[in-house]
Amino acid sequence: MQPKKRGKFRPFYNFCYDFVYITGVLPALLWLRPKIHYPFGKPNKRGGLLVLANHHTMIDPILIQIAFPFRRMNSIASKDLFDTPLKAWFFDLMHCIKIDKDNFALSSFHEIVQRLEEKKLVLIFPEGGVHAHQGNEIHTFKSGVVLMAHRSGAPVIPLYVVQRQKWWKRQQMVMGQAIDVKAMLGKIPTVDTIASVSDVLREKEIELRTYYENIGKENYL
Repeated sequence: MQPKKRGKFRPFYNFCYDFVYITGVLPALLWLRPKIHYPFGKPNKRGGLLVLANHHTMIDPILIQIAFPFRRMNSIASKDLFDTPLKAWFFDLMHCIKIDKDNFALSSFHEIVQRLEEKKLVLIFPEGGVHAHQGNEIHTFKSGVVLMAHRSGAPVIPLYVVQRQKWWKRQQMVMGQAIDVKAMLGKIPTVDTIASVSDVLREKEIELRTYYENIGKENYL
């Protein structure tokens, strides 16, 4: 089933998003003092982008929003967050895309692809939920993210969020260069090539983590 068409411009929804952004992100900037490392140069942050990040805490979307200023972020969110009418209304205002992690629907896939084709920024945690990330281990990526990037043609940007050990430490993030998944897969991807590209994306995430562990820590003020 195809997702419902959403208006290209939704002034009220965008106003609410911007209001929450200003009132939420600015205090986070002062409190967390985030520092973003670009070991391979800054990627192009314009147009449709699929951001893949590790997931430590529920505030990760706020941290990642800081890394993409002046962009409205469309975050993948578990259906559990939409369990009341008020929460469903709020997360819809925040441009979240509801998914069922245990029974991923084709309509959710189409919704994500549609927003990428509309040149929007979409955030997804390819390991699964926040519970899937303990310590520094990076788990296997879900292959669906590869298909989303292939179908939409949107580049993938890997982002590693460092878990703060002390509350007074600066929040650190490491961002990689954009990856053209569609070019890697070709016109007709196979199961093997999808799995191979999924492994490549995971290795890129590990590479960002390794960079921070070997080099970036000296900047952890």
